[in-house]
Amino acid sequence: MPIPIPRKPSGYFYGLRDANVQVEAFIDIQCPHSKLAWPSLVALKEHYAKGEIGLAVHLITLSNHRQAWDVSKGIFALAGDDTEKFFGFASYLYARQSDYYNGPFLHKTHQDLLNLIADFAHDFAGFNKDEMLKLIGTNEVYTDARTPIRFASTKGVWATPTFFLNSSDLVGKFSEEPSLEEWRAVIDPRL
Repeated sequence: MPIPIPRKPSGYFYGLRDANVQVEAFIDIQCPHSKLAWPSLVALKEHYAKGEIGLAVHLITLSNHRQAWDVSKGIFALAGDDTEKFFGFASYLYARQSDYYNGPFLHKTHQDLLNLIADFAHDFAGFNKDEMLKLIGTNEVYTDARTPIRFASTKGVWATPTFFLNSSDLVGKFSEEPSLEEWRAVIDPRL
């Protein structure tokens, strides 16, 4: 069986692909550490909104986050190729992470999770619930959602959040909740 070629590169991209500074972030929508780091990625995107950097956010699923796979497919279904929708819906979902975390879902079904994702999409964007349920099950969304974890494995990513600056791993460079100032300290000298 041939390995399928993704229809687009991994991740949601913001900024310029040929900027001198390229940031890659690998996050999991159910990861509490990714949730803590998320505001700094939003701040990074907003601070460098004139395109001084390239920012690629790769949504991956860790094995111990049972609901993350379907929630991620919901993000891909709603956002499609729209980076702004991705950032908006991811922010919305991180604010509601406790609703789909392992504990609250211990005795719930897969269909309960899919219905919750459809409810989230409807509440966030007025997205039709039946359409969301249909899209989550498509091959296109499946392929879009699995591409980032395959890309992550080529870079040795095994935990979230993981950050790279110009392909160099930034492990140990930031606090658990990285601030915009921490990001600027490593980015600005390279601009």
